[in-house]
Parts: sequence; C-alpha cells; structure tokens
Amino acid sequence: MKELVVLLGGCPRVTRQPYSTYLFMERCMFGRQMEKEEIIGFCLKQSCHQVLDVLPIIGPHGVGKWTLVEHVCLDERVRERFAKIHRLSSDQLDHLESLLVDDTARSLMVIDMVDGGDANGEEPWRRFHAAVRRRAHGGSKIIVISRTEVHSRSLGTVPPLRLLPPRREELWYFFRALAFGAADPDDRPDLARVAIALCDFAMGLCDFALYAAANTIAASLRADLSAHAWRRVHKVYAEATSLQLGAARERFEAGHYYLCRPVKGAPGAPCLFSNRRKLIGVARSELPLVTMLDLLAGGYVPPAGAARFDVLVWQSPIPPYGSYVATCDMERAGQLVAREKRARKLRKKIGYPYRLST
Repeated sequence: MKELVVLLGGCPRVTRQPYSTYLFMERCMFGRQMEKEEIIGFCLKQSCHQVLDVLPIIGPHGVGKWTLVEHVCLDERVRERFAKIHRLSSDQLDHLESLLVDDTARSLMVIDMVDGGDANGEEPWRRFHAAVRRRAHGGSKIIVISRTEVHSRSLGTVPPLRLLPPRREELWYFFRALAFGAADPDDRPDLARVAIALCDFAMGLCDFALYAAANTIAASLRADLSAHAWRRVHKVYAEATSLQLGAARERFEAGHYYLCRPVKGAPGAPCLFSNRRKLIGVARSELPLVTMLDLLAGGYVPPAGAARFDVLVWQSPIPPYGSYVATCDMERAGQLVAREKRARKLRKKIGYPYRLST
C-alpha cells in the first residue's frame, strides 16, 4: 500500500471537469478526432502505382475543413510518410504543376477548390491531375477541399469525407467551457440561461465560421463573469439584425450584413459588419488593431466621423492560425438605425407589421 501511495503521488493531478476544460479547449481541434484518423489512414494506405489517389473533403463554409487537414499534415506519421507537403489553391494549378511533380519521393498535395461547382474551374484541375498522375511518385496522394458535392463525384478516386456542422449539444459543450472558464455553470444558473441563448445565436450565423463566432462571443462573456455584463452582451446580439443587401447597392458589396450596437455608446454607435473574410499567413502587424472584443466590451469607441474600418473578429490559436476580419460600416449602420426607428413609429401608428428593408 505504501508503494502505491508513493506511485500515485508522482502522477500528475487530475483536475475536475469542467473547471480546466477551457484551458485546452481553446488550443485544440474540437470534435474531429475520428475524421482526422480517417484522413491519416488514407494518407498511409499503400496505393497502386497506376492510380493517383484523391480524397475529396466536402463541407459547408466555416466547418473546419482546412483546420482538420492542417492537423493531419502536422501529424508525425504523415510527415514521415511524405517528403513534401504542398498546400495549393485551384487557381494556381496551371502554373505550378511542373514545379511540384517529383518522381523520386512521395508528395501530399492539398488543393482548395476555390471555384465552387463551376465546371470551368475543374479544367485546370483535370490538366493538373493528368500531369501529376503521369509523372509523380507512385505513393503520392491528393486531398481536395471543396464546399460542393459536385467535386465529390467528379474528382475523387475514393469515397469523400463529408464534414457537418456540430450538433447543438456539441456546440453547447464547447461554448460552455469557453464562456465559463474556471467557473462552474451549475453554480450560476442565471448566467447559464444567457449562455444558452447566445449559443443558439452562434448556431444561426450560417454565413460565418461557427467556431469563430462561438469563440468571439465566449471571450466577451469570460472577460466579466457578472450577470450585468452578460446581460449587456446578450442585448448586443439580441439586437443584431441580419440583412441581405442586393448587388445593385452602390458602394456596398452583396452579402450578409449584421447590424450590431456595441455595449458602450449603444444604441448611438451601431456597427454594420460586412465583408467577413478569413486570412491565413498574415502577420499580426498587418491585421486590424481594433478587435471585436474591444467593440463589444467598450474598450474601443470609434472616433467621431469614422465611416468604415476593419475589425479583427477572432484569431485562431490553432493551425492554420486563421484570422477572421470584418468591415464595420458606421455610416450605413446609422442610416439603417434611423430607418428602423421610422419603421417602428409607422408600425405603432398603423398597426401593420412593417419590416426593415435594405
């Protein structure tokens, strides 16, 4: 028994869950272990010399396709298997084929099909695939990343791997750990109700990366665990309005816009977030200085007369270290808020369900 006590004393302490969950949840890939092993199995499987194996990975925007593949590429087994790993975009294929093909060593090529389901976008791929198949080492492999099912049928030589968004229960587990940090949600039922509502809001952001949205909202909550602060953050997102602006609008690109009123100065300083994009390989010095957390927590108040500025929504701490950026258009936001006020007055006056139009 004494030896057992000494042995257990030398083991690392097991911290109770969920108190330590957030410490590693922020810096690990969540919920894709089975898919990761499936891709690694494809990479390590012995192939026929006459066939160049192609695995399509299909999934909607922001579901984590590149994050999953990047973790596969960093796996020691994959790095030992392939002498070279190339990360490419489909619009580069015509220019890089002669530089990438190496018949003396195995290569893994990861190709992002940026042209969606456009048939014209597949032509460079077909030429690239034919050239690589003729000249590449027999053990080389290709992974194709796409949002459309068209590529799963036309490009793959093996059944595609389809990535789906997390279920509500999975996202809630992830979001709860990030939002509460070391606190126990069971001790704060008032905060838990707010967190559930905000988790549901993140699920509704279909045009933006789901995990980026969850991380951004959770960070704004964890910054201040008081009920008053959480209700303020909830008010910001509850008042967010999803708008669809047409392509004919002058000076405004088409797409989804979210009208948010930051905590400080609300509702007098609303922001219209548009042009959401993901940047990879960009230095921190080249990213916007203003973060979404700064806006939501009132740490940054736009100067008088500011019309448009970029905001760093979230920066991922895991490979491929994507940075999510959006443009805040305060001028347009002010116009829409004024129109919304007029709509409310008209609705009260005539008792008609008048909807905000863009």
